[in-house]
Amino acid sequence: MSTRKLAIAILGPTASGKTKLGVAFGKTYLGEVISVDSLQCYKQGGIMTARPYPEEMEGVPHHLIDYLEADEEPHDFVSRALTIMDDISARHALPILVGGSTSLTIPLLQQVFKKDYEVLVITLVPHRTRYQRLVESRGEEMLRRGLLSELAELHGLEKRLLQGKGEFGKGVWKAIGYQEFFPYLQAVGSVNGASNSKTDRDLLDKGRAAMDANTVQYGQYQLEWIRHTLTPFLHQHKTTIISLSVTDKASWESDVQRPAMSMASELCHGSRMTKHLSRGGSCSRKRVICLFGGSSAGNDVVHVEAAKSLAIALHQHDISLVYGGGTTGIMGAVASTLVALSGPSAVHGIVPAALATYEDQLGDGRIDSEYALRFGKRIVVRDMHTRKRLMTQMVLGGAPGSGFVALSGGYGTMEELLESTTWSQLGIHNCRVSVFNVDGFYDGLLDWIRHVARSGFIGGKDADIIRVARTADEVVACLAHQHPLQAKRGCQGLEWL
Repeated sequence: MSTRKLAIAILGPTASGKTKLGVAFGKTYLGEVISVDSLQCYKQGGIMTARPYPEEMEGVPHHLIDYLEADEEPHDFVSRALTIMDDISARHALPILVGGSTSLTIPLLQQVFKKDYEVLVITLVPHRTRYQRLVESRGEEMLRRGLLSELAELHGLEKRLLQGKGEFGKGVWKAIGYQEFFPYLQAVGSVNGASNSKTDRDLLDKGRAAMDANTVQYGQYQLEWIRHTLTPFLHQHKTTIISLSVTDKASWESDVQRPAMSMASELCHGSRMTKHLSRGGSCSRKRVICLFGGSSAGNDVVHVEAAKSLAIALHQHDISLVYGGGTTGIMGAVASTLVALSGPSAVHGIVPAALATYEDQLGDGRIDSEYALRFGKRIVVRDMHTRKRLMTQMVLGGAPGSGFVALSGGYGTMEELLESTTWSQLGIHNCRVSVFNVDGFYDGLLDWIRHVARSGFIGGKDADIIRVARTADEVVACLAHQHPLQAKRGCQGLEWL
């Protein structure tokens, strides 16, 4: 019996949809949510702290919400959370950490890693230009649910417990919303639905505007904390991270829930389950091309121009791209061009933690949402082997006509190309393999393959595994048809692991 201890962590700023995704995971994987929120733990202030309602939980158990009195602090949070995680795991259920607390998350994860949990971390990154509206919509919903009446109750409670000192850094009163409406609460004394005074209405409007502004500001602070503090910490522990851009309700399933579920399947069930899930329902599948190429642009602009032309062809044929996640050279040119044409959901970059850290150090400090706007989704994984496995599984899960393509590149490009070719030779996959032979770049390799065949080291059919294309449209055509899957004698059962 497996002794693996698994967990999912869904982290992100306020109003990014963490609760919704956590519930989806809980329903799919029989999981239970552990709130990693320093404010939803209070019994009072549920509207102000955006504590999930029973109907939002949809029957999924939620822990560490609604357990502290208003003037207490969650000093024993980590020990409580660990005990609950171990209990959930012992019952063969999946612990799902959901939150964005900058004070509780890393201390908890430090102990989680010490207890040898395998954790998939999903960070939700709201689209910068749409985040303001997300926050405003949530503020409107809070007011509809009775925020002002709740604030009045908290004001009365503060007078009794704290002698009305207005200590905005203590207990539940440190949540955004209380301090912003405090002048209004003092002015009206108690809230009974509305105020007729123009001064009171002005204070109410100012409180609402201040709550929205401070929520946005705190959300941006959380995003910077995720990028500059949490992500390096996770890289040190070689944790798999998937960062998903949140835009609107219409694209939630395709841009957030579906890729998150796919990665969770890999964590929870391994490669066979991932293949099974991705292959179901061919009507919704798209062709997927796994692209190999250089992180350098080379000395001749013709290579970058060819990369951009391939991106245009992929867009025209509605083909998705998975690649090694680079932002420079040949690969950066393909990814950025395709994102500009088809949107971030068309490109998946999978990069090992060490390389992600290296690229971040070379970058200009952009937050992950801006990365997605230029280069698509980025998934950070433990190592090179995990990257290769996930890239391959995405191709195998694509619609017929998916395959592997090599553009101009160096040692890494050649290694990936020849490995894909070898697996085709062994019958592990039946997807086409193609080279985009720009300005005769692969002529030497093709001569070598013919020499190897003449020398008797590969058969005649194997010499034709790699298809040669000289234009972007020819690349797409080369991959159009899968060949019959026939494993070599004695090679049955080999996998991409």
